[in-house]
Amino acid sequence: MSGTLALASALAEMDRDALHALVAARRPYAAAGITDPIGLAAELLRPDSIQRAILPLDRGALHVLAQLAELPGTGGPRSAEPGTTAALTALGLVGAQRGEPVALPEVTEALQAALAEAGVAAAELAAEPAPREQNAAAGDTGTWYSPALTAIGQSAEILRALAARPLKLNRNGTVAVAAVRALADATGIDAGVVPRALTALDAAELTAAQPDAQLLLTTAVARAWLAHDHRARWEQLAEALLAALPQALRRTLSEVPGRLAEASERIPHRFPLLPSAERAAATAYVEVAEQFGCTVDGVLSPPALALLAGDTAAARELIARDTPGVAPGVYVQPDLSVVVPGPLAPADEAALAAISRPEQIGVASTRRISEGSLGDALEQGITPAAAREFIAGLSLTGVPQPLEYLLSSRAERVGELVVHEHTGDEGRTRVAVARPELAETLLVDRALQHLQLMRGLPTADGAAQLFSRLRAEHVLSALADARYQPSSAVAGAAPDAAPAGSDPTGSEAAGSEAAGSESTGAASAGAAGSDPHPPTAATPVAPLTEALIALVDRVHTAARSEPGTGEFTRHLELAMRDKRPVRVTAEARGQVHEFTLLPVSVSGGRLRATDQLAGVERTLPVSMITAVEPV
Repeated sequence: MSGTLALASALAEMDRDALHALVAARRPYAAAGITDPIGLAAELLRPDSIQRAILPLDRGALHVLAQLAELPGTGGPRSAEPGTTAALTALGLVGAQRGEPVALPEVTEALQAALAEAGVAAAELAAEPAPREQNAAAGDTGTWYSPALTAIGQSAEILRALAARPLKLNRNGTVAVAAVRALADATGIDAGVVPRALTALDAAELTAAQPDAQLLLTTAVARAWLAHDHRARWEQLAEALLAALPQALRRTLSEVPGRLAEASERIPHRFPLLPSAERAAATAYVEVAEQFGCTVDGVLSPPALALLAGDTAAARELIARDTPGVAPGVYVQPDLSVVVPGPLAPADEAALAAISRPEQIGVASTRRISEGSLGDALEQGITPAAAREFIAGLSLTGVPQPLEYLLSSRAERVGELVVHEHTGDEGRTRVAVARPELAETLLVDRALQHLQLMRGLPTADGAAQLFSRLRAEHVLSALADARYQPSSAVAGAAPDAAPAGSDPTGSEAAGSEAAGSESTGAASAGAAGSDPHPPTAATPVAPLTEALIALVDRVHTAARSEPGTGEFTRHLELAMRDKRPVRVTAEARGQVHEFTLLPVSVSGGRLRATDQLAGVERTLPVSMITAVEPV
């Protein structure tokens, strides 16, 4: 027996807002072909649609479904909770018959199959979780700021690295393992930490995927985030992470307030049919929250609790109370290491990051200035003189002699390689080299063999000349990639590096384009899945597409148009949909007539049908019909 008619009756009683919430929760596929409650009911009773709806339900809702279906050991429908029954009806999983809720056979069949696959007996659904001992020490969350500041520093470093070199994605949109390792090496962050940081950055929309190019890029939002101080950065990231709290975890958290890890452990009991992927997402989320200081030993930190409650002002007070202020400067050591005793002002942090590489990131961090890091700074247009001036202003220990020597050496080498366009027979590009020994190095460098450099005659001032048949911009890029820091005499040409003063998070155009792309699975590994409970008045309704909005309008109008409000009409509409005859009883002038009819249409308050026995077409007013029964 089909539950289409019972579900259509429930749908016909829903107002527009209820239909909107239902369609938003269930998202029927064949929207264009649905014109009335019968059509919507048939679509919602498809096996795949029912499975998507019941798998995220909690144990209480599953128990009510089992009670309505009178499955063994569930107590029967009379003991079902009215509130939960109403919520399940609103989700399209319970029908109506003569104003009373009834089980839908298709839903019952899917429920039994899902329970059997999960190894859960219907009689066990009413069981409560076993009580567990509360750990008294778990309430100490005063150290949240340490992992929080560490994670913020790591996130900033990752964003700067992604701006310089976007992360490679696999074909399925996940982050490549090799790319994670490369990012870890470039930032000095443990490879196991990087994926969780990427999850948080994705939640805050600081990164986004560009599927066509298979790249993970920074967004325009990242530039603004890097311009904030450490407190505002953490608040923005924590707020985004808490907004992305998986629904199963959010609901289970109400059982154990503040204890996120314990709530995660309870999910398999409260949501026995929840897919393993969503359980894994909840577990991954707990790990991300711990890494970013939203929890300490699985317990929500004070500012995270305030943000979760929507009290931003209280959260800011707690953040300001617990976190250190901006450090007055850094300590540059003779071994070229830089000790950063605390958070820096955003501008100072960006400038220091441009000339050094991280070694250890935390509340107090360690960085190192090297030949390579200064070479990268030169590629970005930072001169040795500008680097010296910045260090002298920020360092509490002055500029050590080894660093002074390194900067002076770099300054002497600026302009050693100048790339020119050339129109002679020797090639299309000329490279002027200040030192003959450097020219010899370029000729034998394997990284430059594809340039096919050829020796030319020295210039009048004794500088060596090399020629290449490749275009000047290619030569310039190859020399920059090989870390020779060339200068350009070519109009509009530059190595593949950001110029001085450029956006530290990448081009605005690229960021805006990436922001409009879909986030990938790996970058959002801790993101929430579907809502695992029936919608209630407090549940936000997801926005609908134009096609789904039109569907809601059609169904709502059809349910209230004459004669679409009668139960007989829905019987006839179902018979038309299934193309099967029905026995129609009609009464006129005190006389009762029965017909075996194949309905053709119902419109204008009249039924047009083919009489199966008489072989003629009949038209009957719907108001005369007193019964419609299957043949």
